[in-house]
Amino acid sequence: MEAFTLVASCLAAVGQLWFWHLHTHEQRSLWYGLSFLVAVGTAVMDIEVILLQAFSLESHPIAEQVNLVVIGVMAVALLAFPVALVVTLVASGIRLVRREGANPRNMLSLGLGVLMVAYVIVWPQVRSALTSVPMLGRVLDLVFGFAAILLGIAGVAFTLYTVSGLVAQIPHRHRRYQRIVVLGSGLMPDGSVTPLLAHRVERGMEMWRRNPGSVLLMSGGQGADEAQPESYAMRAYAESLGVPAEAILVEDKSTNTQENLKHCARLLAEKDGDNAGRILVVTDNYHVFRALLITRKLGIPADGVGSHVRLYFSLNALVREWVAYVSLRRAFYTRLTIALLVIYLVASGFNAMVAPSA
Repeated sequence: MEAFTLVASCLAAVGQLWFWHLHTHEQRSLWYGLSFLVAVGTAVMDIEVILLQAFSLESHPIAEQVNLVVIGVMAVALLAFPVALVVTLVASGIRLVRREGANPRNMLSLGLGVLMVAYVIVWPQVRSALTSVPMLGRVLDLVFGFAAILLGIAGVAFTLYTVSGLVAQIPHRHRRYQRIVVLGSGLMPDGSVTPLLAHRVERGMEMWRRNPGSVLLMSGGQGADEAQPESYAMRAYAESLGVPAEAILVEDKSTNTQENLKHCARLLAEKDGDNAGRILVVTDNYHVFRALLITRKLGIPADGVGSHVRLYFSLNALVREWVAYVSLRRAFYTRLTIALLVIYLVASGFNAMVAPSA
């Protein structure tokens, strides 16, 4: 038992060190989310092993019952999570459609929830029916099998993306930022900030106050349907809330997140030279992680912080962000898919050769 306790403690220590190393050095990858899950999982396992060694549960009935209850609650929570996720996706999707309209952009979370239900209920029936078709059955079985592998990998990657995005917003309280970049979004028809954008600006102002002497950099160009550049409206809103004009810079050329960050980096390099330092990117909470991934791609040292967005809107937007992330890393996922397909076909061919002889 002591040897097992030592192993559990070592695993917990390694998990904690891995997470905190990435937290302080490089948060901008899916490894960060995985390291967090490993750190939490190994810590829980270590605590459980230590408690089992410290107390003889057979001689402490109450402790034994408490331990069983805790384990039971954790098991139920793990089993109930997929159901809760589906219900949340569908319910929030319906609410968003009712509030914002039934356009394709607003139906992503609802569609994902429906697809998850269909995968569990409809998929097995369809697969069973089609794979029994003469001649085509074997081919369809291969197609369905490979599709299941891809769906599984996509589910794992989506989970890690979500966890990474949440944990990446843990503040670095010892760090100070001289440049706080607030990313723009759409404006109202009259050229004023939308409630969503107002929350971004207010969050940026909060960070500005926490970093005395810092400067707010409002980033956003003018869309075809906008009365003025987003950054101008953001500056006006911040000034109306008491931020002095000399504490605000504007970047008014960008049309998307990558251009936001690229133009901001260029502007800060021209202004600060080699002393630009690490920036703090402020955007909606669901958008922070993809913005940070882009800063890594561009070679910009950055941390991120998010403004609060209502859950029904965040979940739908998170699915959209996930799609954008896959597009950002499409070269990697294309290579991964090809490699998995080759391995899958080779393994399937080997099994087909072995099966008759078995």
